[in-house]
Amino acid sequence: MIARLKGDKVVVEDAKVSDRLNSRGYGRLVDEEFLELHPVEALYLSDERKIRVLDEEGNILGVERLFDMFSGMDERFEQKYMVYRDLRKRGYRINCFHELIDRNLDYYLKPKRKEQRDIFAIAVNEREEFRLREILYFLDSLDPLIEELWTGVVDEEGDITYYRIYDVRPKGNLDDVKGIRCKGRIMKNLIVIRDREVGKELFEQGFYGNLADNELTVSLLEAVHLMDTGVLEVYDDDRRMDKEELLRIARSHQKDFDPRYKVYKDLKERRLCVKTGYKFGTHFRAYERDPNRFHAEYLIDAVEDDFRSSWSGISRGVRLAHSVRKLYILAVASGKLRYVGIERIRP
Repeated sequence: MIARLKGDKVVVEDAKVSDRLNSRGYGRLVDEEFLELHPVEALYLSDERKIRVLDEEGNILGVERLFDMFSGMDERFEQKYMVYRDLRKRGYRINCFHELIDRNLDYYLKPKRKEQRDIFAIAVNEREEFRLREILYFLDSLDPLIEELWTGVVDEEGDITYYRIYDVRPKGNLDDVKGIRCKGRIMKNLIVIRDREVGKELFEQGFYGNLADNELTVSLLEAVHLMDTGVLEVYDDDRRMDKEELLRIARSHQKDFDPRYKVYKDLKERRLCVKTGYKFGTHFRAYERDPNRFHAEYLIDAVEDDFRSSWSGISRGVRLAHSVRKLYILAVASGKLRYVGIERIRP
């Protein structure tokens, strides 16, 4: 089967060949006269020896020549081709000319299984920067009820790791503490509650802080929340502090206090137990159920929508969460709070 390079396009002009390829999910018919192939399709079909691509002088263009030529046209061509080839070999039919191509979503995948939503995929090189704002743009392009977003990340050895990225709505079934009033003293980054009985009640009923040596220590995040809910009064020596003073101290010690507190407060309102995620390398771990009986469901980092990272950094967070059976979430604190889950998948 012959395809021809015309300018920067690869076309199949034979009507029967065009119909045959198009029926197998390749290319797009143009004016019902010829089939236009996407560069990744042209290279894939050439590599599989399903077509031969000729230049405008009628010379056969080999696979290496095609790869070099298409790479010169598109700096992302290498990872786009590798992801396309891998998904094709996994049995997916892939539309390269779908309706959202102008929003930089590389491919539409027809679901293979009944439970799958429609899939839009982007191809990424591990050396590219993870830009949250771009991911949010992709998510906002989709209907979450029927569509989902995948990323295929190509590493330096050519292996591909796939992630599903989606909006999450965490929700627990834990009530916050009620009917408790107590006093605490500030100790730089901690608030100490020395009333043993009250501290024990806060610890057991609301899962706050760390109970040791007959006193409860709570974090600045927890202290501000407990002040907000009327449970805690904070003192510096014998002087009672107001909330704004405690906030100033918290911000001076922790530059990212405001976005973290916004996320913490919202998670508490969603009836989750929220504890530090330090041992997992994240801001928070969150439980839907009693943390004395169940493991946390989420590992959460609080970020702004301009958050940037390496894909290796994202991989570490997802891999660790997966290894302890938790979901890794980026909680976007800019504007209206938004929770973005990222999980590794096997297509």
